[in-house]
Amino acid sequence: MITDNTFKFNSNGKLRILQVSDPQDLKFVRKSMVRMLDRAYDRLKPDIVVFTGDNILGNHLLDRRIGTKPAAYGYEAALDSMKKALDFILEPVSRRRIPFAMIYGNHDDMNEVTKEEQADIYRGYAGSFPMNTENKDIDCDTYVIKLYNTDGKLCGALFMIDTAWQDKDEERNCHSEIKKEAVEWYKKETQKMREENAGEDVPALMFLHIPLKEQFNIVTDCDKNDPDAFICRDGCYRKLDKSRATGIMKEEPSVLETDNGMFEAIKALGNIKAVITGHDHTNCFTGKVDGVEFIQTGAASFRCYGNSLTRGVRVIDLDETGNYTTEFYTFFDLCGDNAITRIENFLDADEFEKKKFTALGVIAVMSLTGLTARIIKSLKK
Repeated sequence: MITDNTFKFNSNGKLRILQVSDPQDLKFVRKSMVRMLDRAYDRLKPDIVVFTGDNILGNHLLDRRIGTKPAAYGYEAALDSMKKALDFILEPVSRRRIPFAMIYGNHDDMNEVTKEEQADIYRGYAGSFPMNTENKDIDCDTYVIKLYNTDGKLCGALFMIDTAWQDKDEERNCHSEIKKEAVEWYKKETQKMREENAGEDVPALMFLHIPLKEQFNIVTDCDKNDPDAFICRDGCYRKLDKSRATGIMKEEPSVLETDNGMFEAIKALGNIKAVITGHDHTNCFTGKVDGVEFIQTGAASFRCYGNSLTRGVRVIDLDETGNYTTEFYTFFDLCGDNAITRIENFLDADEFEKKKFTALGVIAVMSLTGLTARIIKSLKK
């Protein structure tokens, strides 16, 4: 584990961040995701990896290899399954000696293992930032990583903010919000950094799992026959507003119930260059609302829903001035686009593995039956 939440820009004043959102898998991991992430680490060569939530498929930790019927029960079994699932995404980063940070998503807390106990698993890997270890008013995954240049000057920050949890005493209801205490903490930390930086703003990025409700400002109504249309919960058809954003939106944004004033605080303080989120597996875009950049990243998971256009990882190249560029890399960008990877993607890349293999089995049996019949018919002749 890294000893504190600080990091340095490279000697050229640059920092490459690799965002992995929604890997969302089990101890029976889909190998295609592991291969994709390995390629990303080796090819893209990040300085820091940031896991932005739903790092495990928490509510299915005890499932069998195929299907959703529990194979085991209880805390110890859940903890063991969690450790094995997390090892698939953490060990490759730790082995390469790449520092990594994390936040939780709604799935991470859907089990018997507390957030603090989960945090200890992350901290057990070389390269993990320590997260929040002191402030009990906020979650362990609400913290800030301060970025310094090679001369020791504070010139950047990465705010990691918790957005979801289950109330274990309230029939395990899942809540999606940024807590009031986290908003106040963000304001105070921003002011502290200004004071450390001789009264000047310190440019920062903010990572959340669940998007802010302001994402709806980059959505526009459309006809149901529009090729970019998706249907919303109210029955209306909408699409990404290409005059305000670029990228892909295949589903209605699933946003926070409340941010308790975080977006207004971001606008007022002016230090956040971009709010970077995950959660919506088939949305992958950048856009701007009230002067704040929104970056939405598609899922890395091959076990849950998604598509080939938005399954991958994002690179953010940040420099000491606070300027940045970003690019999304799909599975095919990283692993190649050929017949083998297409088949691999088809078989691995969603929650319908059991149905696909059942269908393939039926086809195989029918083919063999037909072949046998033809052989018998031929022999009779």
